[in-house]
Amino acid sequence: MARTILEDNKEYSNRCRVLWNGVNGFEIGDGGYTFVVYLDKKYCDCRLCMLRGIPCPHALCAYYYLNEDPDHHVEHWYRKETFLKSYSHFIQLITNMRMWPKTTTHQLSLQN
Repeated sequence: MARTILEDNKEYSNRCRVLWNGVNGFEIGDGGYTFVVYLDKKYCDCRLCMLRGIPCPHALCAYYYLNEDPDHHVEHWYRKETFLKSYSHFIQLITNMRMWPKTTTHQLSLQN
C-alpha cells in the first residue's frame, strides 16, 4: 500500500512546480496554492508526509529537484526488514483455563 501511495504521489508531483527557497527549503506551486517544504525536517504545509511517513507530492518535487531518490525517504516502518523484525518472535500459546493454578485471592464477579 505504501508503494501505491508513493507511486500516486510521484505521478501527481509532475503537475507541481518548484521554487527553491534555501538549502533545504522549497516553495512548491500546486495549482493556485503554494506549499512550503523543509526536507531536513520532513515537513510540508499539506502535512501528508508527516501523517503517513511517505513523501507527499510536494516533497517529491523537491527531491527530484535535488536529484535524490524519494524511495530512500519513506519511513522505516514501511520497509520489509522492519516487518520481518516485528514478527520474528514466537508467541507462546496460553494453556486452557482449567490448567491454570488455583488462587487463594478473592474472585472477581462479572456483572452483565
